[in-house]
Amino acid sequence: MVLKSYISKNTFRDSVYLMRLSNTVRSFEGVIEAEVIIGTDHNKKFLQSGGLWTEEIEKEAGANDLIIAVKAEDEERAENAITMALEELNKVVEKENLQGDFVPRTFETAFKNLPGANLALLSIPGRYVKREAEQILDAGLHMMIFSDNVSLEEEVQLKKKAFEKNLLVMGPDCGTAIINGIPLAFANEVRRGNIGIVAAAGTGLQEVSTLIHNLGGGISQGIGTGGRDIKADVGGITMLQGLKALLNDIETEVIVLVSKPPDQVVADKILDVAGNGGKPVVVIFIGGNQDSIINANCEPASTLMEAAAKAVNLSNGKEAGKAEIVTDQYEKLAAMEKNKYGKTQKYLRALYSGGTLAYETLVMLSGKVEKLATNLGFPGAGKLDDVYKSSGHTIIDFGEDEFTQGRLHPMIDPALRNNRIVEEAKDEETAVVMLDMVLGYNAHPDPAGSALEAINKARTVAAESNRHITFIACVCGTDEDMQSRKDQVEKLEKDGVKVFGSNAEAALFILQLLK
Repeated sequence: MVLKSYISKNTFRDSVYLMRLSNTVRSFEGVIEAEVIIGTDHNKKFLQSGGLWTEEIEKEAGANDLIIAVKAEDEERAENAITMALEELNKVVEKENLQGDFVPRTFETAFKNLPGANLALLSIPGRYVKREAEQILDAGLHMMIFSDNVSLEEEVQLKKKAFEKNLLVMGPDCGTAIINGIPLAFANEVRRGNIGIVAAAGTGLQEVSTLIHNLGGGISQGIGTGGRDIKADVGGITMLQGLKALLNDIETEVIVLVSKPPDQVVADKILDVAGNGGKPVVVIFIGGNQDSIINANCEPASTLMEAAAKAVNLSNGKEAGKAEIVTDQYEKLAAMEKNKYGKTQKYLRALYSGGTLAYETLVMLSGKVEKLATNLGFPGAGKLDDVYKSSGHTIIDFGEDEFTQGRLHPMIDPALRNNRIVEEAKDEETAVVMLDMVLGYNAHPDPAGSALEAINKARTVAAESNRHITFIACVCGTDEDMQSRKDQVEKLEKDGVKVFGSNAEAALFILQLLK
């Protein structure tokens, strides 16, 4: 086995292109592993953890350089792979054209060719967002800002400007929306219906909307706000606008609000409007106090699953009820699994691509297990010293900026998480590995299949020291998604992964395993 690297100085390529090129290089004869990647600090750590680190990379690769790293059966195959990768890089890359022969390069030309548009989706580097966003607002369009790394000051300025123009700004860092039945960014294929959602949480909106669909309900609108909208500095501008819009929408009969606990001054404003709007409103401030929700005459939910179930009941003219999970079967299954663990095995390693799902699991485990650590800001858990090394019961969100700088989001490219699955199996204290599979538009075409390759490698590693690891998954999606939830679940279960209907149910099973 031979490890070779090549550094192309001051070279940049789009992350999607590099993901595809990496996959191409891996397919070459005799290649064991390969990455074509920008030399950011976090990408270098990824290469180190994946066994693709060389002295050349350590000494010469900078943040503006492109790295080709190849592990092959012999030197000739490694060098051939690098040569072919360079040939691909040096080709003129023809951009994919999804709109015929014309690809607009500016907002102005796009708007001229689609003058009836009233919504723009912006996905560009964060430092350029304000300039482009102001042009869009001046043209009278609502806007969804998918981009992250936009300053809080600029977010406030844009949202205040939009408010004055009676326009809606979803974002920055807004990952999901469903507007008039059209899924945007990371959204799923769900039926139309009478339930409207406003969410300051991307995968929170995905989890609730898909569970509503799977329970037989439907979505009128799904409005994303961006996670900082509920902070006092922003004042909940978009959430309040979205809530009022749904209260005035004749197609919306039930409303669901989803977010982490807002700052108190913002929560008070939101609940005042929600409680006096004349429509039933289900509120889940994940991990927050429910008394204020009840006092505002709204319906509280403790999990995303419960929020979906209550919304569907209310949309059918029933009482909200409760979404209780029967855990008797979990106890029996957990007992069977725990009998297979070795003496050293005691910790959970939850590897998430969806930040809201990771946060929900933190809430459900906090106070019930010791030595809980995460890369998210969460008061009930310790902060990881090194996000590439687990400590105790670890819950990681691979969608955080520290993992996505210079890389695609893990919902699109799960390579970083897949590598971590194998690394966790090398730790003799690992007992349980939890994964979310988030389906929908723009997500990986087969997240289950991709994860299973890593899971089977991890099982081989664990078996070498007579260890058994429990693999758990929740699949966020619908059977109408291009990946098909049914197909993904069947694939995982066929290979021995324990699959649950929601993230909350998976977290409750984890608690049984960790008792």
